[in-house]
Amino acid sequence: MKIAVFVDTEGKTASLYQQGTIRVYESLPSGWQPVREIPFGLREDMGLAEIRAHILAMLADLDGCRHFVARAINGAMLSYFDGMGIVMWKLTGDPVGFLPRIQHIALDKTRQEQTAQGATAATFIKPGDAAGEYRLNLIDALKSDSALTSKQVLQPFLRRSDFTRLEIVCDHLPKWFDRELPALELTLAAEKKPDGRCYAVISRP
Repeated sequence: MKIAVFVDTEGKTASLYQQGTIRVYESLPSGWQPVREIPFGLREDMGLAEIRAHILAMLADLDGCRHFVARAINGAMLSYFDGMGIVMWKLTGDPVGFLPRIQHIALDKTRQEQTAQGATAATFIKPGDAAGEYRLNLIDALKSDSALTSKQVLQPFLRRSDFTRLEIVCDHLPKWFDRELPALELTLAAEKKPDGRCYAVISRP
């Protein structure tokens, strides 16, 4: 696991509007160790477009690190980070004191989500007509629980290797399909029908 921490010259967490360094820590057998440093800083006089460009460039450098710690983060930046799938933590002090706690909380949350998502997938994703084929009415699944998202229903299933085809009925295609299906080496075909519903097929090439 890797965690990025924005630190000042003393190695303590800093506000994103200070000048500082993003220090990426990795959990190794010898403990948490810094493995990379990325210079970073924002100014109060920056416009939103400039701030966004700086943040997107920085996130690209994080190389798969999904947790980011700073002493202070404002609302606009929280939105940018959240949209990129980054979990934000507002903490103060020396990273050595809080990195194990973040790891424990993150791993526990992941286990809980995997358990809940596995149960959700088993409830709504049904076997199709042939081996390896399945079907899902995503509209009914999301109506069953207002807190449920398409990611929670589909992601655990799509990461499995024992399916070849999944037929989906939905109101619209989830936006995250564009980013995550190619990464999973899955193809997508979709068609909007006169009834207003979208009929999609996810399959292995």
